[in-house]
Amino acid sequence: MGLTLREVVSDDEFNEIIECEWTSYETPFNGFFQIYCPTIGTGSDARSESIKECTNRQLSWHKEDPTSRWLKVLDTESGHVAGGAQWNIYRENPYPNGVEHTDAYWWSEGEGRKFASMALKQWYAPRGERMNKPHVLLNICFVHPDHRRRGVGSLLVDWGVKKADELGLETFIEAAEPGVPLYLSHGFGAMDEFWVDPKVEDPSEEWKQLKEKIPPIRWVFMWRPQRGRIEEGKTIVPWVRHG
Repeated sequence: MGLTLREVVSDDEFNEIIECEWTSYETPFNGFFQIYCPTIGTGSDARSESIKECTNRQLSWHKEDPTSRWLKVLDTESGHVAGGAQWNIYRENPYPNGVEHTDAYWWSEGEGRKFASMALKQWYAPRGERMNKPHVLLNICFVHPDHRRRGVGSLLVDWGVKKADELGLETFIEAAEPGVPLYLSHGFGAMDEFWVDPKVEDPSEEWKQLKEKIPPIRWVFMWRPQRGRIEEGKTIVPWVRHG
């Protein structure tokens, strides 16, 4: 079975891509994905309706963002989507006034929205401190569980690395633990880690339930310098003061 990498060019392609995204983050379960794409309701149609809402919202975000480039990898035998990614190509500093934290408006009013919004604030904080310059960002990357260990992830990452090298830009990733080896193999370095762990004093029962469903998540902040790989003892990390 072969694989083909394509850039997403039509709205209709998003349906299968986001279906693949959901399945990928369900196996194994990724709690942070629920921040962006929560399952709404509990009935038999809850998952399908939630995927529909998530698809429409991510498509809208993509169309409103000129830096957004979505990719998909197709299995050439079945024609199905084997994986996908969203790269953002920032030719200018995207945070000239700092990070504008997103309110999780897609959650209903209440503890869930408060929890999700706090998680987003923690998630975006490192971006304002380190990505305040032209750069390329791998925002989302996923591979369907039926197509893992076939090179799907490498195709998706390689596209962005080559694009960054063409433009002479640094590249960033906030990586979940399973993806770290893939990114290391493409010249990224694991700089440090940060946690997404929303906390409040005297949490309500609903908040406690959310914490059980979406436990603290460790992320690895990864960086690749312009047109190169991390060289220990030689590469200068731009956001660290030297001397």
